[in-house]
Amino acid sequence: MDSTKKRRIVFYSAIVFAILFSIVWLISSSIIEKKHFEEIRNKIKSLGGEIIQIEDVGYEESPFESSRGANTIYKITYAKDGVRRVAWYRAINNPVNIHQPSSKTKGEKWVIESK
Repeated sequence: MDSTKKRRIVFYSAIVFAILFSIVWLISSSIIEKKHFEEIRNKIKSLGGEIIQIEDVGYEESPFESSRGANTIYKITYAKDGVRRVAWYRAINNPVNIHQPSSKTKGEKWVIESK
């Protein structure tokens, strides 16, 4: 096999790998987001609230001291008894189990602001 054919094989293999990796990443991200939103809905419902807005924010905007790459921080605005309230959720980005921390995450945590 000549060097031109080898380069083409390597090039096309790299493209196929990049496409497959992107597809897996997108599917995984979608699964994680759905699980996080379900967790948020269940928590706010258990507090007797109704969700107004869910925002993905950086830890600098949150009450959490820090975050790692495998965490997502959400600011949840919700209403309870006619009063607007805010809750914060530091979620774990693990598509298999969103409650299982790893060495790349800070643990899952909720902060429920009082009036």
